[in-house]
Amino acid sequence: MLNGVFKLLVAAAIAFGILTYVTGGDYAQIPRAADQAMGQAMARKQERQAAKASAAEPAGEEKAVAIEVVTKLSRAESLSSSLKMTGATEASRRVDVRAETSGIVAVAPRKGARVRRGDLLCRQQLGARSARREASVARLQQALIEARAQQKLSERGLAAANATSAKRVDAEVLRSDIMQIDVEIGQLEIRAPFDGVVEGESAELGSLLQPGGVCATIVDPDPLKVSGFVPEFQIGKLRLGDPASAVLVTGESVRGTITYIAQTADAATRTFEVEIDVPNPDYRLRDAVTARIEIPLDAKPAHRLPQSALTLNDEGQIGVMVAAGDRAAFRAVEILRDNEDGVWVSGLGNEATVIVVGQEYVSEGSRLDATPQTGSILGTQS
Repeated sequence: MLNGVFKLLVAAAIAFGILTYVTGGDYAQIPRAADQAMGQAMARKQERQAAKASAAEPAGEEKAVAIEVVTKLSRAESLSSSLKMTGATEASRRVDVRAETSGIVAVAPRKGARVRRGDLLCRQQLGARSARREASVARLQQALIEARAQQKLSERGLAAANATSAKRVDAEVLRSDIMQIDVEIGQLEIRAPFDGVVEGESAELGSLLQPGGVCATIVDPDPLKVSGFVPEFQIGKLRLGDPASAVLVTGESVRGTITYIAQTADAATRTFEVEIDVPNPDYRLRDAVTARIEIPLDAKPAHRLPQSALTLNDEGQIGVMVAAGDRAAFRAVEILRDNEDGVWVSGLGNEATVIVVGQEYVSEGSRLDATPQTGSILGTQS
């Protein structure tokens, strides 16, 4: 548009020269008038360009103003990533010790008592078993006498041979009855199958304990198991014998090793059960306590930053603003761990000058007036 105006001015200057000639009759004035008109047009064009540049100059200066920020040089550290899950403690063994015969309880266990393998838990009264055994022994002795007498008669031909066999069968039946009574008498004493603690309700003194009735429940808390469930996309990172730790809601911190990894995932949750054995010789740790399990995985380089350093870009990616020379740049990061000590992130290489104050006021490409932070991030020298 400016070029068009300029051309119009030139044409007007030439027309002015011609007009001067026609009115004055001086041919020498034509080139001089044209040159003068050209000079005036050029001067006006330069004035307009200068005015435009002058009007744009404040906006340019405003864009070039540097934003004051505080930066910190962060160096990558080796971070052992870990797998965390919620689980619970579980006794390694829990058995209901049951009666094998019927009888009145003469000795009963005490709930909460610690027992060793083979210790007496319950004893049932002998009852009529003693009389039954004595009667069976007497009949056996009589049957043996009769069998010997029948044998002698058979040898002399005074009795049939099958009569002797019948007496022997009677003696064997009686001997079997005696053995069965002896087994029942042995079953009257119920003993602990392993070391542990008497848990839950037990048989009461004087109560009738039928076959299959519970004398006592024995719990073995050493080693104590801590079980949890691992997502299917992370189960391949675990191996039997790997170390693990757990913090119980009761405040205890424990360490152990992985002793069991399920072969089949839970159909509903697509997770695999994992068990960790924790030594518990003094039975200090208890069964069925909620625990926060942590299993360390492979170490990787990471930066520890204050949580306030994190920001989002226009696409919604999480990251941090860094100083690249005198300009701001966005770097996307992956959060590896988040705790009270700060946030551990990857994606910044070995070193990065992270904007820790003022990052919310800058964007990609902003000019920076950076002041390096003295001291440390989160109390750790870097």
